[in-house]
Formats: sequence, structure tokens, C-alpha cells
Amino acid sequence: MYCGRDHISDPVVMGDAANLWVPSGLVTGTLALHLYSPALPVPAGVDCVVAHGRHMSAPPWVRLRQTNPPRAFATAQGVRCVVPERALLDAWRFAAPSARRSLLYEALWARACSWRQLAGELRRTPRVPARGDLERTLAWFAAGATSPLEVRARRDVFTGQKFCEFEWQARLVVDSRTAVADMLHRAAKVVVELDGAQFHQLPTTWRADRVRDVDLAAAGYMTIRFGWDDITRRPGWCRKRLHDVLSSRSARPTST
Repeated sequence: MYCGRDHISDPVVMGDAANLWVPSGLVTGTLALHLYSPALPVPAGVDCVVAHGRHMSAPPWVRLRQTNPPRAFATAQGVRCVVPERALLDAWRFAAPSARRSLLYEALWARACSWRQLAGELRRTPRVPARGDLERTLAWFAAGATSPLEVRARRDVFTGQKFCEFEWQARLVVDSRTAVADMLHRAAKVVVELDGAQFHQLPTTWRADRVRDVDLAAAGYMTIRFGWDDITRRPGWCRKRLHDVLSSRSARPTST
């Protein structure tokens, strides 16, 4: 089997080649995640799982992982892969420790699988590196966090004494309507929304967000919006700007 030089790095070609090379194996890890959710990065190589006891010499572009046979498999873009939650758990397992958390957030953000699916796979898997860190991250979702962006903001960005007075997923009533804020500082009347680009840029959602922002402003609330790139690429800027807003709101003269 051959492919043109221009297609050597194509993820589907790499997956098909791995399936052809070892028909009893399954693609897993970051390539499987990309095949399930193409918004995720394309890896340079292929992680492939096969049953214990196989003696094989893998080509340089394949990382062979011998393990117990996966409990299930699926097809992603025509490539036989482990199920998404197993692919994400394997990606966590194979990644460098410093890269694991970002990989996890991005895969959940891209909806490669749900946090509940991943938690179930984790319970079924006895040996996972940095298991405690993964369990603590998933616990944020179990405690009520609604998105990977919120977990990242709560765990990694808006931490410490400066932000301890914020309520998360807080309900407030404005003009007889109930709104739920991702973050709410009731005393300073500051609302923080953590926006997902794909969802919040839809025209109907964008208009609903604007209407809600105006209604909150009329009730004296300031709304600040941070997106995925803000939280992940410039967390220090997010912390400083939110702290500056709180300071300015707290310094306002009290009306009589």
C-alpha cells in the first residue's frame, strides 16, 4: 500500500496505515482524539494499542502500546480507534506531565468526550499516572462546573484571596427574570462570563448575551467576558483586569 508524499502526514492516512499494519490493533491517544474532534491538533505520530504478548517491530511513526484488549472500539473517519474516553485517558497517560492538564482541558472543550464518560473510564482503569490530579480536576465538574473553561478558570486563574468572594454559577433575579452568572461578586455587582467561541458567536446566542448584559447594566451590574484564549494564553492579564475592576467598583462613592 502506498500514498503520495503530500499525504504522509494526513491524520486519516496515518490511522488507516496503522490499521493495515496491525489489523488487530486500535488507534488511541492524540490521533484518535483528533479523528473524533478535528479541531484538536494533529500529532506527529500514531499511538496504537495491541494485546499483550505480541512481538512486533513498529515503524518509526508508530508508538506501540501493549495492554489488555480494550473493552470497546469505534470508527472515526473510517479508522478503527478505541472509544473517545479511552483515547483521552491514554493521551493523558502518554503525555509529558507538564502537558497533561492542557491536553485534558482542550479535549473536553472540543467535546471529544464528556467528563462523565472520562470519569467512568478512569474508574474502570486500575493504573493511571497522576491519577490524583486527574480525579481532582474531574471533581470540579462533579461539584457543579459546567465547562472545561470554568474548571480551568476556577482551578488555575481566579484563585486566592482576591477572588474568594466570587460565587460560581450564581443565580440572580433581574426584572423578574432569573439569570445564572458563571461568576458573581454581589457586593461589587460584577458578573463574569466565560464564553466559548463556538457557542457564543452564534447569532441568536450573541443577541441573547447582549440583551442580558444590557438588562444587568440597567440593574447596576457590570458584565466582563473572558474567552478560551484569554483564560489559557494570558491568565495573568485576566487576573489583573478583574482585580482592577473590583478595586474601581469598591472605590466608588456610596450614594445617599
